[in-house]
Amino acid sequence: MSSNLQKVGRLMVKNGTYKDKDGNEKTRYHEIGIVFATPHHSNMCVKFHATAYGDGQFASIFYDEDAKPNFTDKALNSGKAMDVVIPPEEIPF
Repeated sequence: MSSNLQKVGRLMVKNGTYKDKDGNEKTRYHEIGIVFATPHHSNMCVKFHATAYGDGQFASIFYDEDAKPNFTDKALNSGKAMDVVIPPEEIPF
């Protein structure tokens, strides 16, 4: 796991609806995890909150080759270590 991951979002599921004070129907969401990414988003993962099966677990996210974004538009911080992207076929599990 990369040491420079930063929280970039929350993983949410819809779990019902409610009515606000004006009577409008709103969606209720429940947070089930947190999304982390490197500063230029070449590496991303999700940390699921604890479940009945134990402590929270990390899940890596891999881009499809035909959908991989172009990272050249994001400025890299000079002098900082770069992440190494490991192709999914080289991961031993």
